[in-house]
Amino acid sequence: MTDRHPHIHSPSAPVRRAAWRLALLAVLLPLLSAAPAAAQGQVRAMGLAGAYTAAARGLDAVGWNPANLALRRPHGVEIGLASVAMDLNNNAFSLTRYNEISGATLNAADKQRLLDDIPDEGFMLNADVRASALGVCVGPVALSVQGLAGGTGTLDKDFFDLILMGNEIDESFSFEDTDGEGFALASGTLSFATPLLTTRAVRLSAGVNARYLHGLYDLRVESAGGSIVATMTEVRGEAAASYLTSRGGTGYAVDAGLALQAPRGWVVGLAVSNAASRIAWDQDVERTTWRATVDSLSLATDEPGDRIIDEETSEAAAPYARSLPATVRLGASNVLGPFLLAVDVVKPLDDRAGAGGRFEVNAGLEWRLAGWLRPRLGLGFGGDVDRAAAGLGLALGPLCWDLAVANRGAFVPDDTKGLAVASGVSLAF
Repeated sequence: MTDRHPHIHSPSAPVRRAAWRLALLAVLLPLLSAAPAAAQGQVRAMGLAGAYTAAARGLDAVGWNPANLALRRPHGVEIGLASVAMDLNNNAFSLTRYNEISGATLNAADKQRLLDDIPDEGFMLNADVRASALGVCVGPVALSVQGLAGGTGTLDKDFFDLILMGNEIDESFSFEDTDGEGFALASGTLSFATPLLTTRAVRLSAGVNARYLHGLYDLRVESAGGSIVATMTEVRGEAAASYLTSRGGTGYAVDAGLALQAPRGWVVGLAVSNAASRIAWDQDVERTTWRATVDSLSLATDEPGDRIIDEETSEAAAPYARSLPATVRLGASNVLGPFLLAVDVVKPLDDRAGAGGRFEVNAGLEWRLAGWLRPRLGLGFGGDVDRAAAGLGLALGPLCWDLAVANRGAFVPDDTKGLAVASGVSLAF
């Protein structure tokens, strides 16, 4: 069996270095942005695959629907002690595919399968690491120290085509779909909820989160791309990237929500996260520009280095402002005997880091097996990746410990394209 391209020009080492530098930029963006952030309500929500807009109560409501602070709950005071959640996923390669190629010598069929795994819009990597240290909820009021983080990097499919399959004579490759951004913030949040309407049959409540944002780091790609072409006698190519970074800023964000308690125990919730937000990045703002060009490089070139120009410049840049990704969530939940059932429909309002842009539907089940044991299961469809999740809640007197794990990209573990895990400890009185 032969490769797809019968006339192969393997990219020269300098050209490969230029292409790999673009790849490294796209892949590292999510990891650079995955700074510690709050995991308020993230652990229980992860075990339910994110079906938590109508089911969140107490301190968890801050991260999912502040209107739920006005709903009845078994404990009047809650204190969040510590929690952490980690999530890494991609849109192309599964665990099965990784196990197939790990340590193996790839033939043409193996390379083609890898290439077919990548969507036309390119390879995307998402990363998120969240942690919180303290939060207090008393009645319909909560005060918490939180964080926000998001990151995504996209690498053009042509990059993988070139690296895996080589190139035919006069075949051109473009890397224009390379992009990415990431941010990490800390915030202090004051949350409040109040009933708006109460009748014999229904009760409507509203809630709001007012957040002060302190920017820790921001990275935004302004442009990134490149191209390469090989003729019978030479190789020509170029790659370039320009990105802004900042190491500090301040701003605000507002979340809003409604909660409707309906007959037969149903609760319907509607929440908009980052309904209004703005953060001004004005500390250590810097623009970095990098460019590499290869001109008329061939086997006959006496000094290959003379044909390669690789330069990088950094300079101070003007402050800039940006908003946070906004998301709308509609959920419903009910307690039927020992089971909590919950369903959410989620629509990110843009394609920003940590958003996704596509509808998703999440469904979760919590079995209130005993006063101290609550296993959870969940499934998520749509969005960037499908999800299967499981969680466990333990109540040891006032101490609550929650664990969760989610399979990203598929419902079967071997087909997973990522993994999320979370753990959190709180007190309830």
